[in-house]
Amino acid sequence: MDRSVTNQTPDLSHAESALKERILAGHIAVLNQVDYFRNNFGITPSRWKEDGTRVTEVDETISREVFAELSIHFPNDDYCSEESTVTPEPIQLNSEFAWVLDPVDGTNNYAVGVPECGISLGLLRHGQPVYGFIYDYGRDNLLQGGQAFGSIEGNCPVQSATELVNEKLTFCMHFPIPSKELDSLRDALQEWRIRCPGSAAMGLSNVATGRLDGCLEYRPKPWDCAAGYPICEGAGASFHFLYEPPFPLKQFSPLMNSCPFRVGSEIFHRKVCNALGIGTL
Repeated sequence: MDRSVTNQTPDLSHAESALKERILAGHIAVLNQVDYFRNNFGITPSRWKEDGTRVTEVDETISREVFAELSIHFPNDDYCSEESTVTPEPIQLNSEFAWVLDPVDGTNNYAVGVPECGISLGLLRHGQPVYGFIYDYGRDNLLQGGQAFGSIEGNCPVQSATELVNEKLTFCMHFPIPSKELDSLRDALQEWRIRCPGSAAMGLSNVATGRLDGCLEYRPKPWDCAAGYPICEGAGASFHFLYEPPFPLKQFSPLMNSCPFRVGSEIFHRKVCNALGIGTL
């Protein structure tokens, strides 16, 4: 990987020191795992967890290494990973800052050699995502940003779509989706262009960079969107949870419930909400 392409952050001159230090440290921590991620693509051993999801050695190693590096500098922060140990009760998040990591977003893709996958690391303050990092393996680039900073891919600023990307609404959605919503969307799905990358983070990356009109997701967990949420907002996209929002995140467990969301352009929200029969706010 050409580190000169991605070794840049947005303008942090107005960020207070506590936040700036964490953004710079998170940036380095993710970059430090890129070579390992690339070298094990499609060949890492994996197994199936009790919840039916796949985990690889790379998931576990990156989770351990990223948090070990960050905790040297920020020992009092909270650390949450999809690969965290399951405890009888959710872990309470009491620190001002928390890190939420999906060490391999798109694990099924990664394990079998499909390049729609990456590393997703979100920084929360008082439980609310304020900055995110997504390493996109397929493009070999680091996407990062937040609402207060703007978002960049490599060293180039990105902007979410304001007009339709294609001749028809084109967005990311993974299946299955709830029967009620499927019935509401059935007619529109005969017309819209749907993309299923197998990774929520990659879908969010494509929204932030203007390659998709939006994402409508019913199955994501908080670690799937903790990084993409602030990145999309930094790129100008509008993000809304469909039901009870998980943020501010006050407790964490690898077994926590899904948090369906929609994110994208005004056109995307208007068309999707119209089909679902809900308001756009």
